[in-house]
Amino acid sequence: MTQILHRASGLRAGTLTLIGACGLALAGCSGETPASDETGAAVLAEPASDPVPELLDDTDGMETVADALDDTGLAGIFEGNASYTLLAPDDASFAAMGEGGKALMEGEDEAAMAALLKQHLLPGYLTPRDIEGAIGRSDEGSVTITSLAGEDLTFRRNGDAITVTSPDGAEATFKGEALAGGASVAIPVSGLLRQAES
Repeated sequence: MTQILHRASGLRAGTLTLIGACGLALAGCSGETPASDETGAAVLAEPASDPVPELLDDTDGMETVADALDDTGLAGIFEGNASYTLLAPDDASFAAMGEGGKALMEGEDEAAMAALLKQHLLPGYLTPRDIEGAIGRSDEGSVTITSLAGEDLTFRRNGDAITVTSPDGAEATFKGEALAGGASVAIPVSGLLRQAES
């Protein structure tokens, strides 16, 4: 099964420890709430039956990404049985795009917004604790996961925070409480992993 997941998800060999951690994360679907993280990293909220886009829409500071999922049709992927992890940029991250990103946020270029969101989508059910644990077990102090956009994202600890970096150097930081809905997870982040094309 590990080989099947490895091929299907695009995870690098150094990140196979995440697959084992996913089994622990799925136990969260039973209704148990993981203990809070003493390091201050994002923790997982109590799992809900509502899909991730609905949970984001009801969370302060996450309305833009919720709207973007709806506008692009990507909200539909969270309704099936497949599991995904969304690195959900907060509203401030979208606002920081300025005038160049205004058309993108207003839904005038859904293809560009879909590409941006896919850069923030990971295959599988990964909690902040799973990612943090894999970083701790890595000899390099980092783990790499391929996003649905096909680009390698690098996760590492930066002080008390977990950061994720895209190949072009854009960085986001885990922020607040992760949301578990249906078979998927949303981890709020401050920062965008790819800026809008002008």
